[in-house]
Amino acid sequence: MAGEVVATAFIPAPAASSLAGSAMASPPVLETSAWQAPAVQTSSMARSSMAIAATVGAGVSVAVGAGARRRRQAKRGKAGKNGRVLVAAVDTDIEAQAAEGKVQNEEVEIPALAAEDDLVSLWDVVQRNGMAGVPDSFDGIRHEEETAQDRVFSWLGKGPKPESECFQSLQKFFPGALPGSAVHLRSRAVLEKEFGFTPANTLLGTSFCPDEINNRSNNVATLMRRYWGKVFPMGGISGTPFVGETGFVAFSSHVADDGNIIVIFGPHVGVSEAGEVGQTLRKGQQGNSTACGAVIGAYNACLSSDGAPAADSEEYDMQMDEIIAEFAPHAEKLSNSENPMASSAYQAYEMVKDRMLKIVNTKFGTGKLVLIGGIQLNMPHPEFEDHFLPLMFEVRQEGQPSIDLMRHFSDASTQQDLKRAPWAASTAQREVFAWLSWSPPPISPVYQAMHRYFPGALPGQAVHERALRIVERFGFTDDNTIMGTSVCPDEINNESKDLPVIMQDYWGEVFPMGGISGAPFTGKTGFKAFSSHVAEEGHIMVVFGPHVAISETGEVGMCLRKGQDNESTACGAVIGAYRACLNGDVGDGEEGSYDMQMDWIKRQIAPHVNGIQRSENPMAALAHQSYTMVRDQIFGCVNNDFGSGYLCLVGGIQINLPYPMEDHFLPCTFEMRRAGEPTVDLLREMKEFN
Repeated sequence: MAGEVVATAFIPAPAASSLAGSAMASPPVLETSAWQAPAVQTSSMARSSMAIAATVGAGVSVAVGAGARRRRQAKRGKAGKNGRVLVAAVDTDIEAQAAEGKVQNEEVEIPALAAEDDLVSLWDVVQRNGMAGVPDSFDGIRHEEETAQDRVFSWLGKGPKPESECFQSLQKFFPGALPGSAVHLRSRAVLEKEFGFTPANTLLGTSFCPDEINNRSNNVATLMRRYWGKVFPMGGISGTPFVGETGFVAFSSHVADDGNIIVIFGPHVGVSEAGEVGQTLRKGQQGNSTACGAVIGAYNACLSSDGAPAADSEEYDMQMDEIIAEFAPHAEKLSNSENPMASSAYQAYEMVKDRMLKIVNTKFGTGKLVLIGGIQLNMPHPEFEDHFLPLMFEVRQEGQPSIDLMRHFSDASTQQDLKRAPWAASTAQREVFAWLSWSPPPISPVYQAMHRYFPGALPGQAVHERALRIVERFGFTDDNTIMGTSVCPDEINNESKDLPVIMQDYWGEVFPMGGISGAPFTGKTGFKAFSSHVAEEGHIMVVFGPHVAISETGEVGMCLRKGQDNESTACGAVIGAYRACLNGDVGDGEEGSYDMQMDWIKRQIAPHVNGIQRSENPMAALAHQSYTMVRDQIFGCVNNDFGSGYLCLVGGIQINLPYPMEDHFLPCTFEMRRAGEPTVDLLREMKEFN
């Protein structure tokens, strides 16, 4: 695009399979002809960022310029231990030129790189991940950084706070680890959009240790099973696919005609709240125990013996015998590493990957085989979501070259250090949500319209997860809480990713109070009946608000409904009332008609029609006025007379986005009420942060 500044911000790793057998102690020499660093268009939060120059080995140039031809030759950089790439900022004058799009076509000499102590490894994680081998030291600085992703994942309760011991250990020893949901969403997005995968044409296989902590509701394998469907578990203790070639042949024979297979695999390791690798606190236990117990047990057995299996164990402990045999040649080296438990996890990954590559094939048909390999990280539960360190993401197909997809787990704009790029914090949430496919792309008309007219709108999933973390402080649980909603009954408000549906799935049974427009037409009587159902000393959660659609072209108030060829209005009732008022029908009602809800909406809108009509975007202004209408009615109906528990009110505007984008919600009210106590306003904790 003319005049657009383009920066090559990171260098993706070559396919893991191309480096099989190389050792981390002797970093492989990368042939520049075998792979190419793609130019990445900088996002709105990265366009003013520092220019990056990085090289590996014999010097791979990284360009900054206004197009593919506007390249500048970087001077040779320096690779750190274990093949990590050191990245440096270039001169600020050049940075400014790049940001303004003034870089000329001719080559420009970049100043010498900064001293090694000043080098900042921002996206070297991408280079390291995917390389074969076991690190004996962990000298990166990822654990000293805080990225937009770190901040958002912590804000949502998915990951530890960057300053915590748990975070420091996680990102020092497993840099690039992501919450399981992020791995699922990113892999799902690329497989669906670029390769045509669907739940109907895809089989899922897993190879993880059967330890029950690998079957939690929030780890990557469980999340993938929920979406893709039934699963074929291939893993034994340690995660090794002990089902072997026979097991994979049986599994792959179940695939649909022309169907696809996804296999996610790897060992697991615990990371305790105090940051101790190899330790986890299990449900109901007072003290930590090891994870993975089999891998750590094999490592310890090798240190105390020659690694030979016990004489009487061959028939009854075949899996453990193989793990011990695998670790025996490496035990001494592992014991001398900076963190033997972390190094053992990487060694276990090499073992699991080696066996997986031995048993899989693409002879099951014309479909594709996807291999997602890495290390499962069991985080403190239930505080955080289990993480996964991606080390392999590859598509294979019979008769075709393998395709390395590891780059899809990286994102330059949301993985830069906020201390060095503070401007990146201003849109951190929106950028991360777009990367997770929760929000529309920042360059889309939908995104632009939504954040212009409804600033602070969040994906429904984000509102739910954030609200959940907050209300838990007040003692809310799914056992002592009942939920009510007051939203328009339009079916587009009842999709699986809509906030009311997500919250109902979590909290349980729901009492719908809303009529058309979202106003609580059940009134005081309805709330009295609803609140009488609350548990002793229990709590009530009420989600309310109107809704409005945004079309694919960014038009507020319009949506394309399933199966229809033309767009229609949303909210139809509110927009219909507004148009009626413009024509003089202010809700007096016709004799013999029975439309009390619509007549009421007209009466509420009528006094504001002139102001709405004069606004920049009448449909957006109408949505905000509708929120005031619904809120005032909710406040007039609810009370705290039901007992000693809290009443939590979550109010806002439901924003219906074009399929397959997820609907959003603009939080406008988030407060706690309890009889005899002042109202607690929690809206600030819900809204965007800097």
